[in-house]
Amino acid sequence: MTIKIFGTLGLLLGPAAVLYLAGYSEAAHYLAIGSVLALQLSLLARPVAAFSILLPAVYAAAAITAQSTDGVVALIVAIAAAVGAASSQGLHRGLIALLAAALLGSFEPADGGTVLQRSGFLLAGSCYGFLLSITVLRGVALEGRSVNAQAALGYAALVAVLALLAWFAARIAGFAHAWWLPLAVVAVCEPVQAGSARNSLLRVAAALCATLLLVAVVDGFNTPWVRAVLLVATLTPALAVARRQDWMLAVLVTPVLVLLSSHGALHEPPPGYLMSALPAFLPMLAVAGLGQWLLWTLRSDPGRAVA
Repeated sequence: MTIKIFGTLGLLLGPAAVLYLAGYSEAAHYLAIGSVLALQLSLLARPVAAFSILLPAVYAAAAITAQSTDGVVALIVAIAAAVGAASSQGLHRGLIALLAAALLGSFEPADGGTVLQRSGFLLAGSCYGFLLSITVLRGVALEGRSVNAQAALGYAALVAVLALLAWFAARIAGFAHAWWLPLAVVAVCEPVQAGSARNSLLRVAAALCATLLLVAVVDGFNTPWVRAVLLVATLTPALAVARRQDWMLAVLVTPVLVLLSSHGALHEPPPGYLMSALPAFLPMLAVAGLGQWLLWTLRSDPGRAVA
């Protein structure tokens, strides 16, 4: 199993590593982001794996309209709602990759030429990640549990509201690569929760706090080889437990993308980063917990999962 995981990581990150060592650092970063996001979408939402081709388009749309709040808000809300609606088929975790691309683009405004170039690298990575999913990983499928239409509607509304509020909170706070906050908030929320409403709230709070700590720790290192080691160390458990521990996958996806995408941002020691992020994080922690609690308490039947 370990050999298999490291072999998969080598195939996934190998092309980006070669580009980085050859001196094409920006190309390497976006190629790796495209590969990881496409693989996430393909493995967690196989029926719509072909949507991987939309990753660079979503990124480009968000980056070009990044200075137009209305345009970005509409894009993020639409994708977040689609993520929620996909829970009716158990595909929501996969479609979070599209939301990640939109959020990343919304915090990377650039001129048309730069956006086009970055989108080209993302397209290459997306095609490569999709190719891996239909060849060496064709037997792997990690779709989640589906829920009934009423539950999916409530979850879609929750995800859209949380993504929007977290996006505004992150923009106002202005900490480095703040796009991770709305991504993390959406990633840790679930349409189906086992146990009591209190346990549901505690799981969301614990997952969000763990995400914040991991992001603060991994971003404290600026040395390329150290970040590469951290990337492998983060991806390894994500691949190892993806089938059994959905909560761990939800927590790890955000620091993985931070490691891949923060090439243009300042890097702060963990205490400093925590202090800069907390003004936006704490309100969103409360709102996400309240939203998850409401979703649990207002559910129409005990399980809501489709058999």
